[in-house]
Amino acid sequence: MSAPSNFNAVAAMRAYMESLQRAGIDASTASRMYAQYAADRTTYAAAMAASAATQQAPTAAPSSAAPDSKPSAADKAAAEREGQDDDGHEVEDEISYTPYKPTKLRTGRNHPDPVVENATLAAVSPPDVTYNLAMPADIICEGKLSNLQLEAVVYGCQRHMLDLPRAPSLPSASARPLKNEKENSASNANVDNAKTTGKKGGTTTGPTPLGEGTKRDPPAVRAGFLLGDGAGMGKGRTLAGFVVENIARGRKKHVWVSVSSDLYEDAKRDLRDLGMGAYAEKNCFNLGKLTYGSLVEGCDAKSKKKKGRRGKASKQAKANTGNYDEGVMFATYSTLIGKSRNGTRLEQLVEWCGGDNPEDFDGLIMLDECHKAKTIDLDKNGEATNVGKGTSCSQTAAKVVELQNLLPRARVVYCSATSVSEPKNLGFMSRLGLWGPGTEHPSGFNQFLEGIHRLGTGAMELHAMHLKSIGAIVARTLSYSACEFEMIDNVGDEKVQRVYNQATELWTDLHSKLADRCQALKEDETKSKKIQALEERGDGVLSEELLYHQELHEDSDSEGDYSDDEDEGITEQKRLRRKFRNRKPKTLKGLFWSSHQRFFRSLCIASKVDRAIVIAKKAVHEDGHCCVIGLQSTGEARSKGAAKASGIDADKGGAFDDFVSAPNEDLKRIIMQMFPLPPKPRGVIAPEFLNVLKNEDMNADDTTDDDTTTSEGTPREISSTGRPSRRARKAVDYDESNIDNDGNDTTKKRKQAAKKEANKRNKKRRSSTSTISSTESTEESDFTVELSGDESESLGNSDDDTSYGSDDDGDKQDTTNSKKSRKLNSLPWNEIPLELQADGLVSRIDRADHERLVNYRKTAEQVKGWLDTVDALHLPANPLDRLLNELGGPDEVAELTGRKTRQVTIYDALKDKTKVIYEKRKGDGPMAQINIEEKNHFQSGSKKIAILSEAASTGISLQADKRVKNQRRRVHITLELPWSADKAIQQLGRTHRSNQTSGPIYKFLISDVGGEKRFASAVARRLALLGALTQGDRRATGSANGLGLGSFDMDNWYGKKALKTMYNMIWNCSTVSVVDVSVEDEAEKLYVEVLKGIDEQLAEALDRDDDWEEGLVPFDVTTLAEETHAMMMYNLLRGPCRSLAENRVHAIKDGRSIAGYMESLANGTEDRESIKSKIQVELKAAKETRLNFNVLCNIWLFDVGVMQTDAGKANVSRFLNRLLGMNLSRQKLMFDYFLRSLETEVVSAKRAGTYDVGIRTLSGNSIEFFDEPRVFCFRGLAGQGDRVLLYKVAQDTGTSAETAMELYNDAKDGNGPTSRSEWNRRGIRHEIVTGFYTDSRHYYRVTPKVFLIINSGAQSDSCVVIRPNLGRKTEWKDSIRKKLTAGSLAAVSVEQAMQIWNREFDLADKSADESYQFSCPGRHRESYIFAGSIVPILNKMLAAGNISTNPDREVRPYSIVRVETSANADNAENEASPEQSSDSEHKQEQSSEFEIVKADPLVGGEEDYGKGVARKMTGKIGASVFRGIITKYKDDDMHEECDPSGTFFTKFTDGSKFKMDASKANMARQLFEKHSNRLAAVGMPREDVSNSLVEHTAAGLNVKSKLRQPILSDGEDQDPENHEQVFEETFDGKMPDAIVGLMFDNKTVRALDAMDNEIEVPLWEKVLIHLSKKLMVEGVESSRQLYNLEKTERLAAKDGASSG
Repeated sequence: MSAPSNFNAVAAMRAYMESLQRAGIDASTASRMYAQYAADRTTYAAAMAASAATQQAPTAAPSSAAPDSKPSAADKAAAEREGQDDDGHEVEDEISYTPYKPTKLRTGRNHPDPVVENATLAAVSPPDVTYNLAMPADIICEGKLSNLQLEAVVYGCQRHMLDLPRAPSLPSASARPLKNEKENSASNANVDNAKTTGKKGGTTTGPTPLGEGTKRDPPAVRAGFLLGDGAGMGKGRTLAGFVVENIARGRKKHVWVSVSSDLYEDAKRDLRDLGMGAYAEKNCFNLGKLTYGSLVEGCDAKSKKKKGRRGKASKQAKANTGNYDEGVMFATYSTLIGKSRNGTRLEQLVEWCGGDNPEDFDGLIMLDECHKAKTIDLDKNGEATNVGKGTSCSQTAAKVVELQNLLPRARVVYCSATSVSEPKNLGFMSRLGLWGPGTEHPSGFNQFLEGIHRLGTGAMELHAMHLKSIGAIVARTLSYSACEFEMIDNVGDEKVQRVYNQATELWTDLHSKLADRCQALKEDETKSKKIQALEERGDGVLSEELLYHQELHEDSDSEGDYSDDEDEGITEQKRLRRKFRNRKPKTLKGLFWSSHQRFFRSLCIASKVDRAIVIAKKAVHEDGHCCVIGLQSTGEARSKGAAKASGIDADKGGAFDDFVSAPNEDLKRIIMQMFPLPPKPRGVIAPEFLNVLKNEDMNADDTTDDDTTTSEGTPREISSTGRPSRRARKAVDYDESNIDNDGNDTTKKRKQAAKKEANKRNKKRRSSTSTISSTESTEESDFTVELSGDESESLGNSDDDTSYGSDDDGDKQDTTNSKKSRKLNSLPWNEIPLELQADGLVSRIDRADHERLVNYRKTAEQVKGWLDTVDALHLPANPLDRLLNELGGPDEVAELTGRKTRQVTIYDALKDKTKVIYEKRKGDGPMAQINIEEKNHFQSGSKKIAILSEAASTGISLQADKRVKNQRRRVHITLELPWSADKAIQQLGRTHRSNQTSGPIYKFLISDVGGEKRFASAVARRLALLGALTQGDRRATGSANGLGLGSFDMDNWYGKKALKTMYNMIWNCSTVSVVDVSVEDEAEKLYVEVLKGIDEQLAEALDRDDDWEEGLVPFDVTTLAEETHAMMMYNLLRGPCRSLAENRVHAIKDGRSIAGYMESLANGTEDRESIKSKIQVELKAAKETRLNFNVLCNIWLFDVGVMQTDAGKANVSRFLNRLLGMNLSRQKLMFDYFLRSLETEVVSAKRAGTYDVGIRTLSGNSIEFFDEPRVFCFRGLAGQGDRVLLYKVAQDTGTSAETAMELYNDAKDGNGPTSRSEWNRRGIRHEIVTGFYTDSRHYYRVTPKVFLIINSGAQSDSCVVIRPNLGRKTEWKDSIRKKLTAGSLAAVSVEQAMQIWNREFDLADKSADESYQFSCPGRHRESYIFAGSIVPILNKMLAAGNISTNPDREVRPYSIVRVETSANADNAENEASPEQSSDSEHKQEQSSEFEIVKADPLVGGEEDYGKGVARKMTGKIGASVFRGIITKYKDDDMHEECDPSGTFFTKFTDGSKFKMDASKANMARQLFEKHSNRLAAVGMPREDVSNSLVEHTAAGLNVKSKLRQPILSDGEDQDPENHEQVFEETFDGKMPDAIVGLMFDNKTVRALDAMDNEIEVPLWEKVLIHLSKKLMVEGVESSRQLYNLEKTERLAAKDGASSG
């Protein structure tokens, strides 16, 4: 019988023959073996094909079968009952951590600090160690690299010995050890002429050189490694360890990419710490400091031949001199995207790596902080696509991907503490092998991403475990057990709240005007396009409307008329104003909202400074600690703008009267950018807010006192607010477009280009020219300078001139409209007449001129009003400068930031006043080293306080390091906490690092603004859980250290759904609201405020028309903002609030309007008490006619720019940012509304079984495994070593009375969450006291239900509820309060509770399928869990179970679970702390005995071959000692003075070869044995030390795993009826303590057996049956066939060894 078509005989033969040849079997023998194998396989496949012939879809149930997902009637009834009597929902599992130590590597000294690992990853064992370290012994023996760091190096190098699977068209079919490469050579002896010995009985040589004309196959892609250790673990030192190890293996060139050039010195430091000091100084190069051009001598790369723009050879390409033949090339991610006319940095780097053959480069590419490349978009070929600013793929990510693609043989190390937090961040990590050929996602990364999304959040953890199981990742972190956490909330005060609320009013006003501005821009653009189109055709005639538009928008300020002698500030400000006027509406809106968010965030930070100063002073002066204060930004850009406006030169310095307020400067800047003044008409004197300094001549005549004089004697103006204003030679520049990242002004660089462009534009201008008389140059203008006659002439048409017309008739030009010459005297802007004064008809030109004047005045008045309002707010000063000065100044505070200037207070004794000096930061060395100096001051103790910004935090270590003088405990104060827990851990990792004497105290300053407390609670809880190392109460209480709230991500699928639901309720003004707003004080005020606005709108409508509905139509509005607001009120009052509107119309007609009452109160006709009672009557009536909280929200959202048209978008991030613009009282209510909606969605999802919790931990009274697991090999030859294990787990979900009492006592003693009473926002007391409660309703006939309720604290919205039969769940506090109020829950004494508890616990001793009374199931469950290598077949398993992988949130009949047996949990509870275990292991290690071996003298013969030698290398790599072996002895009598007299040939791990006489050889032997003894003392096997040239360990080479033992015998595996037993084997391993795997719901479904009979089986069994049937049809090898193959291979290998 022939094989079925789906049996790929060619592929099978190739795979089988390759395996036989690897075993050393000759071709003829292999052919005979394959013939028998193919015959067995064909029979097997044919049987399966016959079985499958009667069914169309082997894994699909018949159409008549009911869908598995439909619940039965009993299920529905049970669910309905549970909904009526809800005991809560399952607790989201907290992240737990276990103490970590290497499980497979025995070499090295312990890490200096306790280290932990995520419990999920801890359940997976890494592969056996097969890589043999070659690095110098002192690095290992002296602990320069700890055992944890060595483990990372070992697994990384071991991973680099593998290739990723090739595409099907290429020979390789799976990841396998590399062939014909020196790292795969196994040296035993006789290593000569570059040959190395392979496995026993054979030798291999190095890579075979290709001759010319030989076709070169695409090289295989080498597998990569991810170093995912947390902050402070010493990842930089580990990367240096990778470099040293590869240098020791003879690889000379390596690439180190990081985020900042500052880390270049850190990289060199790490190499020096490993004994590579000379190498670090001579062979570490910073690519960014080298000129473009070739770094390879004699290379024929294309970049050598590139020409300049004019065709000449580039001089720069020849500028690099020096020896770059070997070393570490350091580059930043920014450097990678660099380019010039001589080429790109990436081309230069790739050329250096490989010369003419970059694909042969096998050195390291280390991508430090690789999450910088996370913004990636890949095509199906793995190439970056959609690259560019504002796209889905950054240039950095594209270059990182390109670098890896160009160097396929490179050894890639990804390094980041947060790289695997999101699946979308993995796109550039192609070397991990999670997608591509040979995987479940052969189409590439996008397919992988879709699969992860479909499977849910737990799928990411499954893949991380898979990576650990194959040795592709390590992810450890420092224990936080020595750290303390404190959240300090309510740090604001009434003053800050008042300022915040006033600022929201200003921003609301700005937003309302934004719509008009955008509308005007759109209209101008439309008309300008029409004019341009007509002019281009040349035959069109402009209409009167277009002519007027053209005249009105004539660019009368001539901002393009630049002069070579013109003041630089004038030139730049002209350019900026032109730019601001012509911005696109979309750009304008983006600018507004980004500035909106930045302003309120900076205001929040500034409000916390006072509290931070108090805490810092107490920590330093009272508690004896030192302090680190973390900021995200410095505010330097705002300070620079203020200094520039004040005429202060950054190099020379100057003085302010007070600190610059970053929010103040930012708000003024955005006003000037968004609402720039129109071109100033001629003859108009500009406003003073544009002209901060008057003309120099006028200033010289002024006399002022010292209080209004600057440090340079320049008079200072007094503003309308009474505060000294800043005078400047230039207008205030609130734009940062001319400030680069270093704070440098780039104006000069653009001036010449701007002049050229402007002169081109001037040729097309049709405005007349005029001159300025020198007598008029003293008038005020935007920039007033003393001009000569020529200079005045050049500025004749500028908006900075002082004349509207000219006396020079010769400069007049006639126009088609007979434009008249006009001559006006100078006119102050605020005296421009608003009405046109003219007799008779007025020409179009005159009307346009007048409208320009009026527009200028109105705009100036509007902007001036806003700027005065900003000054009146008295916004807080720049936080960094306040902290710096109030904590002692630069002499007491170390500033580690990216800024170059600062503000320092100095006391002037002569004037008895303090002034603020603006100056450059000072240090003993260059500016680039100032942060290093400041760090040293802090670490030495000369400065007790350090201020750290985000820009300077990368790589900075401020912990209480054992090596530094400052041993004070660190108090880390965080003013601005990132909204991401991962980013927060990165930031806080500056003070919690390895080798410290004490852990830091973290203090989070939290305000109520923007829900900051909610986010901070999640972050703080996440950090605290890092220290909750498997404590017994952790899983029971659901909290840690009393921090309460769990990790609650809002910007997810549930958040979007909740927001959409909330929007719908608001727009429809639903009478149902989840927020309880009663008519009291603040709430009443909010209702009255809205009702007053509604009455005013209706009153205006009645004034226009007796029919209020017709009067609401916005027909007479003048602006788009007014029209939009009118339409919103029109739709609201004629729609869902029609009854309310009718009620208010009657009230208005009867004289009962709220607005009228307020007016009576204001004019004194009625007193407050009488008005209050009347308002309450109207308010009550309004509420009865649909005035509710949703109506309020409708109007509030409109004020901050959230329209009803946005309802479908439901962007959570946008909503939270808009929320910042509300006043604080509204903001709190709206945020609470959203949270309640979100909680409702989450609860509903959990009840429906659709909530995605990620990995869930099975918990309870006891967890045990039933017998041994079943073992399957489902991948055949493609994955011979992959095993899927099926565990049967017995779970007792109950909680005993003893455990309940322990939890209760812990909670009362303060070890658990707080049990204090709580107060709501209205001051009403709601007590949920931690304790025991019962539910004694009548239908609980057997026994009352007893509960232990633990209050999780004021910062959490839920409580932990524990039951005797169900264990731990959580329930919202509101639900518990309702039950307490209704009487269904009643508190009982501890004694009474224990009696009921014991009774319920005993009654629940039955299966969970049974109940002992209504709604009380038993506590015993059985579950089946698939573990092991399930990732490669995950999609097939789900398909086999007919399980939809639709990304929509439907019920998933599976979950990813973690199981830890009770015995293991008890052992972990009794384990010593990480510190104790670390110390004890270290002492035990030191006291362990080992045999000291002495070097035998050499005899001069073959018996010396293979003996170890060591040599101290000199030259570039410094004084490192490398190991090697003697490869040959030549009896040539060249050294007669020695015995023996011949020459010894040696070879070392780095490939170097030396000839030695007997004396030197014996010394090399002694040095080798010395290092061998040292290495043996720290756990390295002597056979591995002796065989240093071999990259495999001796155990790795000689390992012989047990032959698999199939369940079925020969022939039985051909029977299709045996189902999954075809792939099953016996279990011969050790039972694990913990597993993580896939658990299917315990429900019965319909399946098809081998004969297509319909049967009912559990879901897990259906998966097994259908998966096995499918694999059998596909021809996947059975376990019996794999056994026969392995047995044959071993016999052949044994025969080969015997014959050899």
